[in-house]
Amino acid sequence: MARSPRTARSPARSARLLRAQLLPARILPAPAAGLRAALLRFYDRERRDLPWRRTRDPWAILVSEVMLQQTTVVAVIPYYERFLRRWPTPSALGRARREELLAEWSGLGYYRRAENLQRAAQRVAESGDALPPTRDALHELPGIGDYTAAAVASIAFNEPVAAVDGNVERVLSRLCGFDGDPRSASGRATLRQAAAELLDPARPGDFNQALMELGATVCRPAAPRCETCPLAAACRARASGRPEGFPAPRRRPETIAVLHAAALVRRGARVLMRRRSAAPNAGFLELPGLDGAAASAPARLRERLAADLLRRHGLRVRWAQALPALRHTITHHRIQVLPWHGTLVAGRVREPLVWTDPAAPDQPLTTVARRILARAADGRAAGDEDGDGRAPHARRARA
Repeated sequence: MARSPRTARSPARSARLLRAQLLPARILPAPAAGLRAALLRFYDRERRDLPWRRTRDPWAILVSEVMLQQTTVVAVIPYYERFLRRWPTPSALGRARREELLAEWSGLGYYRRAENLQRAAQRVAESGDALPPTRDALHELPGIGDYTAAAVASIAFNEPVAAVDGNVERVLSRLCGFDGDPRSASGRATLRQAAAELLDPARPGDFNQALMELGATVCRPAAPRCETCPLAAACRARASGRPEGFPAPRRRPETIAVLHAAALVRRGARVLMRRRSAAPNAGFLELPGLDGAAASAPARLRERLAADLLRRHGLRVRWAQALPALRHTITHHRIQVLPWHGTLVAGRVREPLVWTDPAAPDQPLTTVARRILARAADGRAAGDEDGDGRAPHARRARA
């Protein structure tokens, strides 16, 4: 029998009841007023002088937040400064060619961020370059998630909304003694409620940045500096004697070792390169290469690469000098890259292979390609490759 209107529960009410069952009665370990005051005193005293903290320009703040996703502050600063000099407004970025954008982002990683930022800029340019001033409206822009929308809304527009990223999840997990999974539905609900209760409504932007600063500099994943933490007296994880156990460590995927052969083939100032058509790094230029198992014999992998160039592209390459190996990491893949100088002896270059001057402006090169070319240039300048193509022992040891 159907329930009467008096007893039926709406989906929204059912969700509220479920959250109430999942959340503890008291999340914060102490009154919010004292905790937020201590946190803001810490921020006013200890905050780092970062370029995006010297502006209230919403566009500049959005650029910084997008760049800082899964990338360190030290790595981001030079990119941020160059990017805004070149594209100081959303409409300026919206008009940029894709190759220009990818070249400027090259080395920063997670390139889909750049494409989403340009799509968001094009949307904002339609409104006269004015970013929407609320979290909900910012969330409607392409590629702008919950955290980024809240961070920009609070910092640039002073909207009292909590921004919860990985650093904040760790700080709140330790403060509240939450040892569950912050990425589970119940974990997200718990930590977001804690962040909302703790938020300072008068200084929401500074408060959100204070939590991030605390997580980045004091409440670190390993070896947290509890003795300098402004929240130490109330912290449940510290009281337990095992702060690094909060939140519960995630099971990491097994590391996969890969051996990668790369061909560095020159014609004057130009280099033979391949334009990627698929993710990751779609649109970027890389050296022709081939992957093998970590246990592959390097010489055998090199010959497989030569055979692949002949079979797929009709190019016959003769190997010359070896370059020092380098290592590269993508997610849980640990890649050892073995580059060889080669000479094109037969065949005509066609797409997706192209002759490219890597020194020309706005060349979107992959990070590995840039590193190999830099090492090759260093080797030429220092004369560190001998006649039979073997790199000296000391060079190889540093790779």
